[in-house]
Parts: sequence; C-alpha cells; structure tokens
Amino acid sequence: MSIKKENRFNCYVLGRAQDAGVPHIGCTKECCKNARSAQKTEMQACLGVHDTKTNKLVLIEATPSIEKQVSLLHRLSGVTNKKPFIDALLMTHAHIGHYGGLLLLGKEAALTNKIPTFITSNFSKFLQGNAPWSDLISNQNLAINNIEPNTKFEPISDLFIEAIHVPHRKDHTDTVAFKIYGENKSVLFMPDIDYIEGYEHLIGDVDIAFIDGTFYDSNEIPNRSISTIPHPLICDTMNHLQEYAKKTPEKIRFIHFNHSNPALNNDEVQHEISSRCFNIAKKNEKIPI
Repeated sequence: MSIKKENRFNCYVLGRAQDAGVPHIGCTKECCKNARSAQKTEMQACLGVHDTKTNKLVLIEATPSIEKQVSLLHRLSGVTNKKPFIDALLMTHAHIGHYGGLLLLGKEAALTNKIPTFITSNFSKFLQGNAPWSDLISNQNLAINNIEPNTKFEPISDLFIEAIHVPHRKDHTDTVAFKIYGENKSVLFMPDIDYIEGYEHLIGDVDIAFIDGTFYDSNEIPNRSISTIPHPLICDTMNHLQEYAKKTPEKIRFIHFNHSNPALNNDEVQHEISSRCFNIAKKNEKIPI
C-alpha cells in the first residue's frame, strides 16, 4: 500500500481586496460604512508561500497592509519569531496596493537587510530612479533580483516561479502575473489585467487560478467611467470562460475585489458565481502545492 507524499509547499491567501482595501478611504457608501461599523476589513490581494521543509517564507506583493499580512503568514504557517521575517519578496507591478508596503522595510521601520526581492528589470529601474524607493536599494534593505518573463526562477530552493507579462496600464512599470510551481500543484496569481481574451491559456496551464475580479459589473462606479479603470468584469469573465469553468469547477477563483464589488458580501451574487462553477478566493485559504 503506497503512502501519499504530503505537499512540501503551502500557499496562503493573505488578502483579497483591490489596492485601497476595505473599507476604502473616503468612501461613505453602505459597503464601507458597514465594514467600518462591523470592523470587517479586507486587506489587499496578496499570497504567501511556506516551505514546510525549511520553514522559509515567500511574500507575493508588498501591500500597504504588509505588517498584518506578514504576521498572518507567520500564524497560518506556524513559523513564529522568524528573523528575517520573510525569505523572499515578489511583486507584480508598481501600483500602490502592490508595492506601497516597501516603505515599511526601510530605516524608519523594519530596517531589513538585503531581503531577496524579485521584480522585472523595468520595475527595478523605477525603484532605482525614484526616491524614496531608491533609498531601500542604496541602504541595502532590498537585494534586487531582476526576473526574466517566461523563465522560471527560484526565490527559495525548489520553489519555481514564472513571471508572465500581462496588459495593464503602465503608470510606472510593466505588469506580470506569477505561475507558482510546487512539487505537485501549480497556482496562477493574476490580480491585475486589462482583459482576459488572449490569456486563457494561463488559466489552463495551472491547477488553481487566482484572477482579476476587481469589478462585478459596470454599475459599480456611477460617478466615473469604468473604461478609465480597465479590468475584466466578473460577469463578462464568467460568460467568456463558462464552458471552461464547467470542466474545472474548482480552478478559477476571483481576487482583487474593489470595495464596491457585491461579490464580497451579497449572497445572491455569490450564489450566481458559485452556480456557474466559479469561486471567490477565501480569506486565509490554504492551498497545498
């Protein structure tokens, strides 16, 4: 009788929200008023990976909630009193919800020492050319590793990750999605993309796919044209990927929800999503890979 080998790596969902989290600063709508009164916060989209063999930890995104998310990763993994508190950091792009937490790694806060940081060369040039981000490099808080898209790299031993360029407005840097390869399973982390058409193959290549679910439909931001904030709408993504989702009902999981998105708390919308064989990323979800 063969004994099934346990997966070496565990991937954790450390946050599900869009860049500003929930409640959203300045928002007086019911979605945020209710979140404030009930103290139900949503941290920005972020993943953590725990190597159960070495107890090394990888953080994917440096969000404004980085302290809470590192602490959550320690608690979920059971790795406590760890120094350094993470062993590698990856970031997809330079929008504030994905790299704003870098400021807490500098001399005013954590004063980290050469945290291995994996970003594209375009992202690296942006950090090096602009203060205060450049201070993190000159003060050796970060040790920059330039990654080449479509080429696997190892942020820690035996954990292979591949960056894939995806279309998203280039305010400061390019944008990538990450494919994370464990010993037995693979995960796609694609929190931001302008459109899903032409990138379906990224979902087909993995076991679990966390994909951009920023907005449910076009009615969420009545005072602003949603065309100026390009993201694939959940309702459109479900129509586009419906037949695929029926064949793999556990695979596709929406993440990166705007505070206005009813998928976060509307029972009818959540039922609609699940009835069509799609999923909403769960807080603190553990995915053995």
